[in-house]
Amino acid sequence: MANNDDDRGVLVSVLAGIGIGVLVGAVAGLLLAPKSGEETRDDLTKSLSDLNSKVAELGRTVGQKVTTAVDRTRAQMAQKFGDSNDEEPAS
Repeated sequence: MANNDDDRGVLVSVLAGIGIGVLVGAVAGLLLAPKSGEETRDDLTKSLSDLNSKVAELGRTVGQKVTTAVDRTRAQMAQKFGDSNDEEPAS
């Protein structure tokens, strides 16, 4: 159970880091290449839409990788504990 919480924490940290990076990049772009208000709003809307799509895709990808890693670890643990139980002498 604690392992799932750790995996979720890592996922949230990765997504937060990416989101912050995109926001910093967008702000820097706006400050370094000033445009009219309407053009800036259009660019910002497009950037936020792209960010939403990228974060959703990243979330799916990371979620799949975490699920695969958890399943693999569970299988390895089950095999290890199953093997060690087979080696115990019968009472």
